Amino acid sequence: MDTNLRDLYPKEYIKIKNLGYDTIDRRKLEPNKNTGFHTHPFTACMIILEGKVLLNNVSEEIVLKKGDFISVDNNISHNEKIGPKGAVVLYGKKLDENKQNIAIIEDSLNGLYLETNNQFISFITITPASYILYLTLYKQHYSEIWINQEDIFKLIPRKYASRSTIINLINNGINRKYIKKTRTHLDKRAVYYELSDDIFYEIESWIKVRKSKLVNILRDT
Repeated sequence: MDTNLRDLYPKEYIKIKNLGYDTIDRRKLEPNKNTGFHTHPFTACMIILEGKVLLNNVSEEIVLKKGDFISVDNNISHNEKIGPKGAVVLYGKKLDENKQNIAIIEDSLNGLYLETNNQFISFITITPASYILYLTLYKQHYSEIWINQEDIFKLIPRKYASRSTIINLINNGINRKYIKKTRTHLDKRAVYYELSDDIFYEIESWIKVRKSKLVNILRDT
């Protein structure tokens, strides 16, 4: 898309790019559309390629026609009214301090809910209850405070899972050999749960990769 826009609108594209905008795209705005007053969590700009746009930023109204450029800072309330023939604009976004936030969110989505290379990570992150269960069991290895079934019931909010659902999660993990059921030397009747060694090191490896990615994101953005 960037290459095509640079070729189609070289002067306009270069102007927006040189002002430090992170993304640039071409938008077709429907005739007579009124966006209503709204804000963006980013700085936005546009150059009118075709048609007219009336922009109101509370303090003034500005009529924008072909060739005109305007920018609106983040969190500034404004309204756009599109002319009767519609409009085509080159639109830029400058993510400002939110650039890191977006990069971290995208990495989280790719590393958690959209994980494709690690079946176990896909499995444990499939629901909030499962995620809490496995990360809590992982943390045990460092705290050395071992938790039983009743402790797990208290840790996972009811809005995420009922007691029966939590029991099913635990039993499913045991059947898959992800979770081990153990007993203490002090009380043979007390049952505790911990991760299998393979799964513990699987999570360790995954965390190291994610930590490395986040360090790179913070460094590069």
